[in-house]
Amino acid sequence: MEQTNNTSAKVWIVVTVMLAMMLAALDMTIVGTAMPSIINDLHGMATYSWVFSAYLLASTVPVPIFSKLADMYGRKRFFLIGAAIFTLGSLLCGLAVNMPQLIVFRAVQGLGAAGVLPIALTIIGDVFTLEQRARIQGFFSSVWGISAVVGPLLGAVIVEYFNWRLVFYLNVPIGILVMTVLALSFREKLSAKKHRLDWLGTVLLSAGVTALLLALVQDSNNLLSPMAIALFILTLVCLFSFVWWERRAAEPVLPGVLFQQRLLVASNGVNLFAGAVMFGLISYLPLFVQGVEGGSPTVAGRAITPMLVGWPLAALIAGPILLRTGFRLISIVGGLLIALGSMILPVAMNSGQITVDVALFVIGVGLGLSLTSLLIAAQNVVPWNVRGAVTGASQFFRTIGGSIGVALMGAVLNHQLTVRALTSHVTYKASSITEALLSGNLRSALPAPELRTYVTVLSGSLHDVFIAGFIFSVAVVVLVLIIPGDRRRETEIDLPNASQMS
Repeated sequence: MEQTNNTSAKVWIVVTVMLAMMLAALDMTIVGTAMPSIINDLHGMATYSWVFSAYLLASTVPVPIFSKLADMYGRKRFFLIGAAIFTLGSLLCGLAVNMPQLIVFRAVQGLGAAGVLPIALTIIGDVFTLEQRARIQGFFSSVWGISAVVGPLLGAVIVEYFNWRLVFYLNVPIGILVMTVLALSFREKLSAKKHRLDWLGTVLLSAGVTALLLALVQDSNNLLSPMAIALFILTLVCLFSFVWWERRAAEPVLPGVLFQQRLLVASNGVNLFAGAVMFGLISYLPLFVQGVEGGSPTVAGRAITPMLVGWPLAALIAGPILLRTGFRLISIVGGLLIALGSMILPVAMNSGQITVDVALFVIGVGLGLSLTSLLIAAQNVVPWNVRGAVTGASQFFRTIGGSIGVALMGAVLNHQLTVRALTSHVTYKASSITEALLSGNLRSALPAPELRTYVTVLSGSLHDVFIAGFIFSVAVVVLVLIIPGDRRRETEIDLPNASQMS
């Protein structure tokens, strides 16, 4: 495929991708801020977690499918389909009158998001050369950092001065703008080759991943419950069947190259464990700030900001450095920084907020260096017809890793709360400890000695949770160290095929 030389079209494509990423990033940060108001209005505390879980499931499972379809039938068509579904889902969320409706419509939103982000990044891989991607990649990552700061503040303003429904309605005009700009700026000329969609592989992969995520999100307090065990067994059956079938499929939904090239295997593994570190911190650090330090929900919501700021700042310099040193060195440095920050964090919990912020910033820098360079490298070593699958795999494995990491950390937290409560002779259940510390009224009513005991129990338990995060970061280091360092492959540029795009 020949690359377009239309500079204006490229500029608009960059704008489109940044807007698409902003949609997803702001949705993640604003919705969390608005949830208390949503719960109060729709009376849905019992189903609170499913507002997030429905989005997580729907935005993860279809990613390989959207990516494969984009490889087979073109990026533009399925990007527009994904953006349209996301925009419709946002409108429906704003119109929801009860929690079941909101949960269903969040799943619709997630389905659209599965087709927007990976295909948007794939289009960048198609349109720009290695050198160009290395220089502009940081701008895309900066969207996440800006959203981490702006999102909670914007959500707070909307909830306080307007209505929580505006949180979802804002996505509608932006979604329409994204679709319009891409439709006008991105031209695609596809080959007439016939394709066969791997329906059986699609069903097996979807069923396996859905069962796994359901097992992890339905109750992290008891990962050995009969329901969880049944879902884990179903996961293994589906995924083993998927692997067996994919070796025989004419056009597998996950191409074999993902598991044959050491670079791609290591890259997906890094995304898996980095996702566990990242989502684990996003989930449990606010609990430390609010439960242990007594911070407000707003302060707790901003707890993770240093990491989400460090990521885009590192991504801005990752590309230019990659062109001079190659991706292996910068990936190793990034992996070591993730481990260093994760090692400092458990110690920093008793050393003040500044030390915690420094540890988070170091982790963010490590994520920005390693994940940005590995995405560029992975896109660069495969041809056009599998680039979508490779790009989608990065997001897919990162989200799966996040789900697994959060569930395992949750199991550690609940176990340690129970053990420490018993050894501290606390008469209440472990869950009652966190409820008391998170409720302003209950916390203020606790006698000082009892409050100190509760805080000690939760603090010690979260310390062990962050130790688990450090173990995940060690796995990241091991994987970046096995990345091959073939300089010829690092600088090789796969240009588009003229028969596929103009």
